[in-house]
Amino acid sequence: MNNLSHLRSRWRAVWNPDMYHGWGKRDNYFEGWYCKLVDPAERYAFAVIPGISLGIDGRRHSFIQVLDGKRSTATYHDFPVEAFSAAADRFLVRVGDNEFSAEGVRLNLPELRGELAFENPYPWPKMLGAPGIMGWYSFVPFMECYHGVVSVDHRLRGKLEVYGQITD
Repeated sequence: MNNLSHLRSRWRAVWNPDMYHGWGKRDNYFEGWYCKLVDPAERYAFAVIPGISLGIDGRRHSFIQVLDGKRSTATYHDFPVEAFSAAADRFLVRVGDNEFSAEGVRLNLPELRGELAFENPYPWPKMLGAPGIMGWYSFVPFMECYHGVVSVDHRLRGKLEVYGQITD
């Protein structure tokens, strides 16, 4: 991707805060996405966080962190930076065999395997001076961290194998 493409993708990401913002970054950069998954009976409550870390010291990797709210545990799955990819035109992030988008997730982790679709999403409203939850701060280029909300509320459809047990 050339510099002009990087600039286009970064400008598009300002107006779509859920998209990847790290185009053209080589070091001193971190980005992650928080996906909360709760079954209707509330037996399971997970936060699944895919991300990428480009350290100032040259260390680079992608990852998926799984927080289990019922067991109060956290698991960190380390991947090579090359296992990370992101779409330039929408929220679509892949880390290894795992995929995250506004439409759903596909997981292939030891504790979580399967696919879930997000139905009837309620996105964060966009306005001219506030393209996302950060308001006008979305336009500030030197912020240490940016935040975006893909969906405030939605239903989950699909099945997951959770610690070896199938649930839907």
